[in-house]
Amino acid sequence: MERGIFASPVEPLFNHEHALETEILQDWLINLAEKNAKHIDQAHSKQGIFKQVNAVETIMYAAEKLKIAHEAKYLAIELFDRFLYHHLQDLRDHVLKLPRKRQLKEWVGLQEGVSNQVLLRIVSCCQIASKLTSHYKAFLFQVVSINRAKRFLCECGYRYASESLLQSELRVLKTLKFQVTEPSPIVYIETLLEILGCNNTKVEVKTYYYVAVKLLDLLYLKYHTFYKIIFEVTSSSKIQSLEQKRKFKKVKADQLLLAAAIIGGSVFMVQQDKADEMIEELGRITRISQNDIIDFTSVLIQLVEEE
Repeated sequence: MERGIFASPVEPLFNHEHALETEILQDWLINLAEKNAKHIDQAHSKQGIFKQVNAVETIMYAAEKLKIAHEAKYLAIELFDRFLYHHLQDLRDHVLKLPRKRQLKEWVGLQEGVSNQVLLRIVSCCQIASKLTSHYKAFLFQVVSINRAKRFLCECGYRYASESLLQSELRVLKTLKFQVTEPSPIVYIETLLEILGCNNTKVEVKTYYYVAVKLLDLLYLKYHTFYKIIFEVTSSSKIQSLEQKRKFKKVKADQLLLAAAIIGGSVFMVQQDKADEMIEELGRITRISQNDIIDFTSVLIQLVEEE
């Protein structure tokens, strides 16, 4: 496996001789499951609304140019979605406090400002995510410094002073109340793959991981299409009632289910004859209904086939 000089590997070391003991791995999964349950409990109907294709593509492009790890890329997408939602809520609250005659003009001006600063905010999310995943010390992956961020923005036609980048990063952190350490889907995927490999040393964990990363990229790019189809499949309806929206927001927030489905899809693409067996094992590990995993996996494979 390739390594950087005096650095950790550029990819997860699954089932390495110095890997976590089974008990610690089990505790880690329990901890993730608790975080996932909290994430589901705190879900809101607008969650994921800013995971639009253009935004996701821009973040992925920035992640590539800034040379940040997969985990940082996915975390940046999650941070940007959460930030923009709360940022617009804050601006809306500000406008509503103004005299009614000023509200429309003020809101239009603020929206224009938000639009002009999208790339800056994306870079700030990448900076924060790169710091939170700085355990990736391989030569290819680095923490995004102010100078590197400035160079990237300059290449894109934007010139910002160092102070502006620092202020933007602080704005993102304050808007999110410094709650930026929630695990992204890739953390759930890596954990489940480690457990699968620990339970059965013949499982092709590394191959599944390579495919899973590609599937997760596709899912983010097709985020709204994916969950639209999921809703139609699970509810036999194309129109969401208020009650259905309330319930479905919890489905969209379930990172553990999503991770299990992506692994299921990876196995299906690599070894189709092993998919049912692996989904059954994932259901046992996560205590998630196999039917739910199959529903998600089927839609994911459908999106792959349409590409």
